[in-house]
Amino acid sequence: MEISVDSLIRQSIDQQRILLVGNQRKKLAQFIRHILSFNHKVFHFYSEGQLTEQKGAPVLIIESDTQLTEFQHHVLMLTAISENRLTEVASLADATPKGGIVLYPEGDAKLKAIGAKERADVQPIPYKIIPHEVKNGVTTLVTSTNEKFPLQIHGEENMLLLAAAKELLKKIGISSSQFYKAAATLSSF
Repeated sequence: MEISVDSLIRQSIDQQRILLVGNQRKKLAQFIRHILSFNHKVFHFYSEGQLTEQKGAPVLIIESDTQLTEFQHHVLMLTAISENRLTEVASLADATPKGGIVLYPEGDAKLKAIGAKERADVQPIPYKIIPHEVKNGVTTLVTSTNEKFPLQIHGEENMLLLAAAKELLKKIGISSSQFYKAAATLSSF
């Protein structure tokens, strides 16, 4: 259903709003939605004026490139950003409320400077490429207990986005075990 940002904010007053920003936000949104759905977790999803609703959803995931400050996010997830958007994204990170979270790629110096900046009662969470190995053309996630989960996706960008998804989903109730089992069923988008 088509919905304005103002209506969205009014409707989501009791939900945790998670804003995905950057050049890789669409693919990251697909990963997050797949993993949540695989684990039967309810969520609302907003993208390009369209809202997908599930009854009783505690979180709203927002994938957008415009009107960013209007979403009044609680959690800000940064992915690769073009140089001309850095000032806008820095302001957005500064608008994260007390008790909020800013997730950022640790290997991107400019986004690290934005994400790691000290803000009152805002938790900065860095992410880096998820531990994995590639053998005979197959990419396998490797857990801290050396469990292995072969993937249907590959590439450094996907491994970085999986790390971002894992850090975010940990904050909204997805265990490592749930994450890895769901990630192993991701296919190319």
